[in-house]
Amino acid sequence: MAFLGYFLSHIPITLFLDSQGLFGPYYPKVLTDVVGWYCGMFGDVLMKNAPSTDYAWFSSLICCEILFQLPFFFVAIKFVLAGGRREKNAKIRKQIQHYPEWFRMTCIIYGTHVSTTLVPIIGAFLTSREMTIQQKCATIAIYSPYFIFPLWLMWLAVCEDFVGIGNSRKETNRSEETKVH
Repeated sequence: MAFLGYFLSHIPITLFLDSQGLFGPYYPKVLTDVVGWYCGMFGDVLMKNAPSTDYAWFSSLICCEILFQLPFFFVAIKFVLAGGRREKNAKIRKQIQHYPEWFRMTCIIYGTHVSTTLVPIIGAFLTSREMTIQQKCATIAIYSPYFIFPLWLMWLAVCEDFVGIGNSRKETNRSEETKVH
C-alpha cells in the first residue's frame, strides 16, 4: 500500500507543482502561489529559480519527470492494484507475487533514474548559501521520500519478485533448466 500511496500522490505533484519548474508562467495563479509559498517557506532554491539557464540541469530533470516518470506512475498504479500473479510457496509458507519481467525491469530503470537524480538535488540544497540550516533540513525531508521509495522499489525489483517475498532469480532459472532437460 505504501507504493500505491507514493504513486497516487506523485501524479498531482508532478502535474501541478513540479511541472511549474518548466511551464510556470502558463499555470493559474492559485498554483503558482502554492509554489511561491513553498519556496518562500522552505527556501527551495531549485524550484524558486526554475526555469533558468543557471539551473538548466534541474529543468532537464523535470522534463524527464514529465516525459518518462509520469506515464510510469499510471502503469505502476495498475500493477500495484492488480497485485501480480500469486502463488503459494510451501517452503517459506508465504504468497509470492509475480510481475511481468518487463515491468520488473521498468521498476529497476525508474528506481535507478529517480534515486540518482536526487543526489545532485540534495547536494544543491546542502551547499546552498541562500537556505538556512532549518530550510535545508525541511526541504531535504520533503524530497527524501522521492529518494527512498524509488531506491526501495529498485532494490525489491533487483533482488526478488517485488512487493513481497519471492524466489531468487537463480532458483527460478534452475527450475526452468530442469524442465527443459
